[in-house]
Amino acid sequence: MTWSHSKYPSLCQSGRYVIGARASHPHSFALSLSKGDGPLNCLPIWDTLPFAILVEKLTLAVSDLDLTQHIRDIPDFPTPGILFRDITPLLHHPPAFRFAVNMMAERFADASLDSIVGIEARGFLFASPLAYKLGIPLVPARKQGKLPYETTSVSYDLEYGTDSIEVHVDAIQPGHKVLIVDDLIATGGTLAATVELVERTGGKVAGVGVVVELSDLHGRDHLNGYTVESLLTY
Repeated sequence: MTWSHSKYPSLCQSGRYVIGARASHPHSFALSLSKGDGPLNCLPIWDTLPFAILVEKLTLAVSDLDLTQHIRDIPDFPTPGILFRDITPLLHHPPAFRFAVNMMAERFADASLDSIVGIEARGFLFASPLAYKLGIPLVPARKQGKLPYETTSVSYDLEYGTDSIEVHVDAIQPGHKVLIVDDLIATGGTLAATVELVERTGGKVAGVGVVVELSDLHGRDHLNGYTVESLLTY
C-alpha cells in the first residue's frame, strides 16, 4: 500500500511511503520510507503496530488540516466586548473533529493515563471520544447538585460570586493518573479548581488538554507545574 506525498515535499525527499507486513510479525505492519534503492528515515518508523493505528499515525504526520478554519468568531457574545471562539463548526465537520481528538491522544500518548476527567459541559464533547479512543474510564466533573451519588467538591471564585465543581467520591482511585479535558482555557479558574478536585480525591494530574487557549487571559498561569496542551492558541 502506498501514499503519494507530493503535497508534502518539506517532510521528505522520498516519493512514497510504503507499508508492508514483516515476516516476524505477520499481524503487524512497519512503515518504510524509501528513495531510490535505499531507505530514507525522514519520518519516524513505527514498527509492530496494528495496521489501523499505523495508518492513523501516518495520517497525523502528513495532515495539513487547519483547525482554525473550523473555529468561528462571534463578537459581543455572551456580553458586549467579548469575542467568543465557537467550536461548533469543528464538531460539525467530522474530519476536523476526528483530527482534534487524535491530536489530543497523541499529545498524551506516553502519559500512562488511568482516566480522563471531562469538565461540564463542552469538555464532555472532547473527553468522551478521547476516553473511548484510549480505552480508559471517563469521569464527568459537574456543577454542584448535578451528580446523583455522594460527591467530592471544590469551590472557586468567579468575577461575581463563587461556583463549585464535583465528582463522585468513587470516580478516581488514589494514585491514578488523570488527564483533565475541556474545550477551552480562558482565565483558568475552572481548570485550576478541577486540578484541586482531582488531587483532593487522591488522584495525580498527568496533564490538562484543551482545544483552544486564549493566551491573553493568562489562564495557564493558574496551572504552573502541570503539563498543559492546547491544540490552538489565540
